[in-house]
Amino acid sequence: MASVKLLLNKSRALRDGSFPLVFQLIHQRRKKLIYTPYKLYPEEFDLQTQKVRRSDGSKLSIREVRSMNCYLMRQRRDIDRYIRELESCKPAYSVSDILIRYRIAQSDSGLLHYMDLQIGRKQLLGKFGTAAAYQSTRHSIALFTGPHNISLRELDHIFIRDYADFLWRRGVGNNTICFYMRNLKAIYNQAAIDGYSVAKESPFRYLHIGPCKTTKRALDRKALRRIYQLNLTGKPHLELARDLFLFGFFTRGMPFVDILSLKKKNLRNGLIVYNRRKTDQRLQISLTPQLRYLIAKYENDTEFIFPVLSGGNPKEMYRQYRRALERVNRNLKEVARLAEIDTPLSMYVSRHSWASQAKALGAPIAVISESLGHTSEKTTQIYLKEFDQSVVDRVNALVSAL
Repeated sequence: MASVKLLLNKSRALRDGSFPLVFQLIHQRRKKLIYTPYKLYPEEFDLQTQKVRRSDGSKLSIREVRSMNCYLMRQRRDIDRYIRELESCKPAYSVSDILIRYRIAQSDSGLLHYMDLQIGRKQLLGKFGTAAAYQSTRHSIALFTGPHNISLRELDHIFIRDYADFLWRRGVGNNTICFYMRNLKAIYNQAAIDGYSVAKESPFRYLHIGPCKTTKRALDRKALRRIYQLNLTGKPHLELARDLFLFGFFTRGMPFVDILSLKKKNLRNGLIVYNRRKTDQRLQISLTPQLRYLIAKYENDTEFIFPVLSGGNPKEMYRQYRRALERVNRNLKEVARLAEIDTPLSMYVSRHSWASQAKALGAPIAVISESLGHTSEKTTQIYLKEFDQSVVDRVNALVSAL
């Protein structure tokens, strides 16, 4: 019987010192390699257990390691199945037959394979958040389908109904189910655009699951003022988290990823000029005294306004952002405790707080970016385009005056 082993192909060292992770097939003294999508450093792979691991200083997160091992386990299971099938129908098979069988299966219009293609495509486009969302959905669907290879054409309303029932039975929350279904619908639509054979009618037409509205965690002015006046001397990690929170508030609820990505070149003629990462919408914010103070406070030698990201390729930058978000949100919980605030504090609270305060001051809904509470952000962006910059700046000046 053919042997299968997962290992690093050390005959093909890459420039950064990593090696391709491959399945090595040996049968009748012949060897073939099946390349996986992963390239690892030696310390990130355990040869004995044939699993990816997270070593000291590794750039891989625990979630990424778990996801990679799940993917590799599925691939190994598939390869073993191909070998069993060949042994039963073609006893004199060769190692090349295994490779051909693998390639035929992988090139098929399977749902999970197509999702892998879309995950890779999003990563190449630098849309790592979407890629992570697709990866999470893929993992959920793989749990549902088990060892069965579901084709794109089998993605019909019965599949969707059974998948939703499966999620409900597992106790998955309503909003999480909506999250999975939204991603799956995007995959289905893209497959149709790409010309794959899919169900003629949308499999989501009978789906009636709406997201539950979450409680808006906006702070009142007293709570905001306590955070602003909180003495954090000697606690630089908490002070940075607090200041990033305030910066988000003073910049009309700027998302955390945009705050960290701001560069000194984004400061022009008394304005912050930037494009939102999520929508590519171009926005301008006047530099209020509060913003000027925070920018000066964190003056540094890097190209960034806040010295949190250290640069690198887009994928590495995304990893740095995710780690920073987790760290800052964790520190904000301590800031809230010190400021005697019961609301669970996070960077997202600054967005809702700005919208809430602007609304309380009687500002027009469109001007204050009501998309913070809308299901569609594009609608609000259309409204924002119709307002003069000075109107938005006047509102921001009023709201920022803590």
